[in-house]
Amino acid sequence: MTKNEDSVEFAYEGLCAKAMEEIAQCSELEVLTAEFGVISTPLDDVDRVFRNMTRRHELPLSDKIREKFFRHNEIEAFWQSSNPESELVGEFCLTHVYRSVVEKQLDVIWEGKDDEERELHSELRIFDDTPRSGSGRLAALRATPGTTDPEIWFFDMRDGAMEMDLDYGTYLDTLLVTKGTIGWQYLFCDAGYGHPGFTPLVNGLKEMLEVFPRLFPDYDYSDLRARLEERA
Repeated sequence: MTKNEDSVEFAYEGLCAKAMEEIAQCSELEVLTAEFGVISTPLDDVDRVFRNMTRRHELPLSDKIREKFFRHNEIEAFWQSSNPESELVGEFCLTHVYRSVVEKQLDVIWEGKDDEERELHSELRIFDDTPRSGSGRLAALRATPGTTDPEIWFFDMRDGAMEMDLDYGTYLDTLLVTKGTIGWQYLFCDAGYGHPGFTPLVNGLKEMLEVFPRLFPDYDYSDLRARLEERA
């Protein structure tokens, strides 16, 4: 594979690197972590990864998910505003899609309180987490056999699992727009003002939408702003 073919095949890695650089170069943010994990063999072989997910795990995932494939075990960042009076903080820790399916079952860490919740949690596979801030918030795909485009769920330790109004690819794209601002996922859930999980995060989300268009003018924040207005 040529260098140009490699950059096309793993385009999402390049987008993550760009977002990391934007965070690092922003004088109004303090970066605590911004790093790519190791690339492991054979998880660097996209054809093999998706073939094995179909054969071994009954997950014939679509090309829309393949387009967001990255080879690294993890891609993570943790940052906060350099203004001590600000409530703006962000974190993401993306896990390789195959490792998510095989190693990151939600029910291992949070079984559920009843049969319905236990069944749901047994199907959820964590692909984005917040280990450094310890916020207890994470995102998971629903790995039901035969699915090509899994449902995406947001989990908050306080509120449990909520289905999100987006797909895997849109999640990963929006993550880069928000830079992982804590709680951005609530903008794609039914929860609104007065919800115990959403309400404490409103100020940080408002601040994100006030300052990010200036800090990161290459991104469009209009949809996120409309979603916040609907909920707050």
